[in-house]
Amino acid sequence: MKISDHNQDIGDADVIERCEERLALSASLPSDLLLEALSIGLSDDPLDATSSVNSDFSSQPELEHDSQVTDADLATPNLIEQAAAIRNQLGTGDLVLNGSGQTVAVIDSGVAWDHVALGGGFGPGYRVVGGWDFAENDANPYDDGPAGFHGTHVAGLLAGQSDSFSGVAPGADIVALRVFDDAGMGQLNWIEDSLKWVHENRNAFESPITTVNLSVGAALNADNLADAMSILEDDLQLLREDGILVFAAAGNFFGNSVTDTSLMYPAASDAVIAVGSVDDLGELSSFSQRDDGLLATSGESVRSSVPDHVYGWDGKVNDFASLNGTSMATPQIAAASMLVRQSMIDEGVNPTPDAILARLRDSTVTRIDSVTGASYSVIDLQAAIGAAATDPTDPVEPEDDTTEQGEQTEFNRTHFTGTSDNESFVLDLTDGIELRSGGNVYRFDAADSLTTPIVIDVGAGADSLHIIGSSEAERLVMHPSTSSEASRLSTNTFEIEFRGVESVVFDGGGGSDRATLYDSSGDDTLRTSPDKTVLSGVGFQFEINQVSRTYVHATGGGEDQAFLNDSAGDDLLAVRPQFTSLRSETSFQAAYGFERVYAYATAGGNDTATLYDSDGDDTMSVSSSRSIISGPGYQVSARGFDSVDAYASGAGHDTVNIYADDANSQWDQTSDRLQWTGSDGATRIARGFERMQAFEQYEPIAIAPQSLNFASMIASDDAAERLRRERLASQAVFEWLGSKKVSDTFLGE
Repeated sequence: MKISDHNQDIGDADVIERCEERLALSASLPSDLLLEALSIGLSDDPLDATSSVNSDFSSQPELEHDSQVTDADLATPNLIEQAAAIRNQLGTGDLVLNGSGQTVAVIDSGVAWDHVALGGGFGPGYRVVGGWDFAENDANPYDDGPAGFHGTHVAGLLAGQSDSFSGVAPGADIVALRVFDDAGMGQLNWIEDSLKWVHENRNAFESPITTVNLSVGAALNADNLADAMSILEDDLQLLREDGILVFAAAGNFFGNSVTDTSLMYPAASDAVIAVGSVDDLGELSSFSQRDDGLLATSGESVRSSVPDHVYGWDGKVNDFASLNGTSMATPQIAAASMLVRQSMIDEGVNPTPDAILARLRDSTVTRIDSVTGASYSVIDLQAAIGAAATDPTDPVEPEDDTTEQGEQTEFNRTHFTGTSDNESFVLDLTDGIELRSGGNVYRFDAADSLTTPIVIDVGAGADSLHIIGSSEAERLVMHPSTSSEASRLSTNTFEIEFRGVESVVFDGGGGSDRATLYDSSGDDTLRTSPDKTVLSGVGFQFEINQVSRTYVHATGGGEDQAFLNDSAGDDLLAVRPQFTSLRSETSFQAAYGFERVYAYATAGGNDTATLYDSDGDDTMSVSSSRSIISGPGYQVSARGFDSVDAYASGAGHDTVNIYADDANSQWDQTSDRLQWTGSDGATRIARGFERMQAFEQYEPIAIAPQSLNFASMIASDDAAERLRRERLASQAVFEWLGSKKVSDTFLGE
């Protein structure tokens, strides 16, 4: 399924991208032709599954019509079986773990809410308690044919329940958010609106929304990833701050058209949890994307509910099908997190997103992919549910050990406690886990952190910590010491929690590292470049060196400002209110929530900037050297960029002023666009502003086409250029990703 360019007229045939051949079906297409298009034959006996599936997708994906489940022989039971075993152990009544008291949002092709496994109705009192159809802008998010079925399958895996089938969390409620139309087409802004809908309605139902399933993704390149992130990252991060966990499919393009092992977006987002697929033996599926630390479960021949139209409209919405893809693995792990959340609530433990994920990860079986060497973790739900009824952030009680300095320092292989003095520490990860301070050396055993993090509490005083990274992929999350949130560093083999540290320096060791930094409640400053990131405020400073991906959040309060600097190569700046990213071929810098942002392109290369307005009244001022856009609560300045594109697509009354000091300037204007091109070929383009003004030598000038033919040419070029750039931003975003065969794409992720 495809996403069309989100700012364009849906009725324009040039705008709507053609679906794959076997998806380009009319709504009235007979079901037997639909099945033929899927290359799937019906057997004479509806209970006889005659088709087969191959994990490398060399054959057609399998559809079983209420067939027998064949997962019983898995070397590692899938999460549906694990959840069923846990329910059988605990029995019924108050002890049952089934996701009750929670609601899961399914952002997909809709949900066939009349399916026997999904409650048979829609609204309060039913299993599907509500939702919205963003494709048709109404309150009936039904999973319509002929292209629909994907969301219904996902919903069944999450929370389905019938006499012959059960999902992982059958006690949970469902909200259906439909972002694809009958033909399988979608728009990027529908996805964005659905995320906002979840935030606004998170407490609108009898049970709060705790979880979001996004079994969608796209392979994006440097030209469009930043733009896609600028549209969605702030909404994804907001849900994380709401305490809502978002799970996204890793993607099904490995070994196909994607040349590296990167995750699809939004699985690549720092605000979501990526999920991969494994086969019957627990090995990563041949189609599944890889990434160090990936969570995974069974994603091959997974059986769940599908709408009635898939098998021929017999009036009985009771059909099931077995499908392949990371889309099938994602809802299982999303639902597993709901069971863990319920278990923690029953234990009296605060189920924060980090605590839930810690339990899931602490109870996994870690494996190494034989193809890439990347590690991944297969979920063991029984271990997660059976974890000790203590907050995973609580430290293990330490044994006493007195240092030569005369003041007590506690250390017992998993817990270090410093003194009240001002101390400096070095945490060296290049050969194990070694902490050095004042001539003392403490070594931790990574194996001891499998069930609870290693805790390094430096105590009171103004303390500093220098972390020397290893060649592994390290994930660093830092909060100021005054925050209630814990700071953590994790790899695929251990996790360390930091407490009481005011100053931290982290030097990446060459692995695929990622750093996420959070601000304080005061006024904070971010200074970042491809090789160095520094976030500082009253009483704290974080410095990150040689880390390719940094994500900095200014959501704690205060008036915060950020300074972003480019690389020597070609860089792309993407700006939206409360979100700014700067990307090069080797680095990605993201800043969230800053009131003032200053971006500089002075190191070289051909650099471009794309700026978007807010929903309020915005003003943009553009000159040859600097562009400034400001609105309610924010201001962004971009200096030195060769080309600048500005879009006023939100609400409000927006104004743009373009200033030229080049005697050889060229001006072009249409009803919704003003463009200035300098003598060096650099462009400044503004689109969609209600008021557009041109200035030369700071004097206003009138712009008019030279002739009717010239005006026509401008309009044509503008449409083509707009189409090209917008397709770069949303090309294939949230497309159903499949293997190299078109036929596999339909039942892929």
